Amino acid sequence: MKLSKEQKQELIDTLSQPWGRVSLQCDGYQISLVVRRSKGMTYRVVTYVNGSWDGKWMSGREEHPEQKFLRKSVTSAASKKFRDDMEKAVGKRHFKKMCAADPYWTAAITVYDVSWASGKAVINHLCKVCDSIEIVAEQAA
Repeated sequence: MKLSKEQKQELIDTLSQPWGRVSLQCDGYQISLVVRRSKGMTYRVVTYVNGSWDGKWMSGREEHPEQKFLRKSVTSAASKKFRDDMEKAVGKRHFKKMCAADPYWTAAITVYDVSWASGKAVINHLCKVCDSIEIVAEQAA
């Protein structure tokens, strides 16, 4: 079951307020989205899978099914400026040989993050990667 436009907008509105909280059932996982204070007066939406998150999900070295709910970030191991400076120092032809011999120059680092900049970003991501999404009614304690 997918979310309607009205449901999406309601979730985004809830997550745009400080300390907002939404519970979803996505592909058999209990997903909790909570707005937390990050730095100063900035707020970020934190994703909890089945009530928690684990540090081993953050590394892109191993695959975990929970990673599909997190924010994926891929960066180059060597910055563009560093590669350009090295290419200028050793020459274009020799730099191509260096890239072929040492994977550091072309390697990418993948990191998964539990926090999102906005509620809209996380809701759109979940709608894209999940087959079924249901809103779980909050139970008053």
